[in-house]
Amino acid sequence: MEQKLILTIRETAKEFNFPEFAVRTLVKRKAFPVIRVGTRTYITREIFENFVRSGGER
Repeated sequence: MEQKLILTIRETAKEFNFPEFAVRTLVKRKAFPVIRVGTRTYITREIFENFVRSGGER
């Protein structure tokens, strides 16, 4: 199955085995860039993977 490049917060939490509230908190703290469309927030898989790999450092 092909991996999606852009994920919702819920998809990101499920894909990376993170609590959804933790991903939402990171988004609110602007820990990494996100894409906002109206009220929706999308996370680029590559950016989140790099964020996790680097231990949360920018």
